[in-house]
Amino acid sequence: MILRSVTSRLVFFYCLLLVVLGGAFLAFTVLSFQHYTRETLTSILSIRAQEVWNVSGDMLDRPIRLQDTIERRFAPESQDRFIRIRAGTVILYQSGNPTSSEFSASSVPVLPPITDGKVSPARMLGNLLILSRSFRNPDGHLVSVDAGQSYRFARTLQQQLATSLFVGLPLLLLLAALAGVVLMRRALTPVEAMINAAETYTFNDPRKRLPTSHTEPRIEALGLALNRMLDRLDNAYSHASRFSADAAHELRTPLTIIRGELELVASGQKLPPDIDNAISNALEEMTRLSGIVDSLITLSRMESLWGKQAHGPVDLTALADETIEQMNLLAEEKHIALKRPSGPLVVVAGDRDRLKQILVNLIDNAIKYTPDGGRVAVETGIDGDMGFVAVDDSGIGIDPAHHDRVFDRFYRVTPDRGDVGAGLGLAIVKSICNAHGGSVTLRSAPEIGSRFRVEIPLLSGSSENKMAAAESAAATGALVR
Repeated sequence: MILRSVTSRLVFFYCLLLVVLGGAFLAFTVLSFQHYTRETLTSILSIRAQEVWNVSGDMLDRPIRLQDTIERRFAPESQDRFIRIRAGTVILYQSGNPTSSEFSASSVPVLPPITDGKVSPARMLGNLLILSRSFRNPDGHLVSVDAGQSYRFARTLQQQLATSLFVGLPLLLLLAALAGVVLMRRALTPVEAMINAAETYTFNDPRKRLPTSHTEPRIEALGLALNRMLDRLDNAYSHASRFSADAAHELRTPLTIIRGELELVASGQKLPPDIDNAISNALEEMTRLSGIVDSLITLSRMESLWGKQAHGPVDLTALADETIEQMNLLAEEKHIALKRPSGPLVVVAGDRDRLKQILVNLIDNAIKYTPDGGRVAVETGIDGDMGFVAVDDSGIGIDPAHHDRVFDRFYRVTPDRGDVGAGLGLAIVKSICNAHGGSVTLRSAPEIGSRFRVEIPLLSGSSENKMAAAESAAATGALVR
């Protein structure tokens, strides 16, 4: 789950590559330095063996002078060095133990004999690196010079280098990883901007397009391709909307004529019962079709630029009270208690007729789907910078499986099942809310009831709203106390 995003995967593989390269660099550096220090010290020991022979070659038969010369010239004990001169198995000179006690001179074994002029490979004897070099004296006898040096200092340098790399390299890798994250985020900033713009894109603003970046050619190409796709989608959506509106307008006139003709026939001479029943059914369906056509025209107007224009101040509380007064007869027929809103006025910016249409649709649905003797309550108030009106009922409720679709066109949830019908009332409610910059939400459960809540932006700078908000805060404070 962590590596699902492109940024996470890129940063992960970038860091993995840095770890592999850093580990290889660490191993190469440590091994190279170990090889370098050993080869350097081996070369120094070979040169020192040559120098020992140069200063002692003519003193081999004078051991006291040989010892004095070597100790004054090379100071083996104080410099952690080992020097031994031998003719075959006869030791002519051997230095003592070093002052640092890094090794024991007496325990250094005799190295195998080598041919004239050769240098034996350097070997480690504890903390002592030693090699042997052979020479021939004027008498023709083979003399070997063993030169050794404490390896403690070289080993200390190797350990310090390894420690520095083991500590410093992870810090450098961490800084590189953080820098990689920052660079990746900066590189993907244009993509984030396009994502944010796409999230806010709606067909209510057809001219809005995704921002394009002028830094990365491929990202810019992606933005341009998506904008061209949006152009095609917008053209298709506009065409479908125009077709729906044009078809509704074209259908209104013939439906009105047919309805009038049927009403004329029904009001004329007495007809046989079966014919009269057929005409009544046709009139009923014609009335329903006329309502659908009117609803489609309303939806097309809400989705046009006309529906987005600024409107005047509307008092939601007064409008709700007026609508309830007009629809009270419907509630009384089913013995439903229709509760009026109480509280301060709520002034929003909108079209009064369209907002009333919202209330009519919601209250009519609440009465229609509430059993006899139930209750319907309308509530208004202020929530932040939004005014709201809510319609509560104790009706049959709506199953949560239908909540996401009840605002779709032609979708209607009946008391028995959810099927595709001629339901356009809630679609109109949602369209009017969108045209006013608001929203509508549903909270419902079967056999419990439904609550539709509509939010509309408040009229900015309205003193009535400020007073209402103050009164609401004071009332809330009183309840708390």
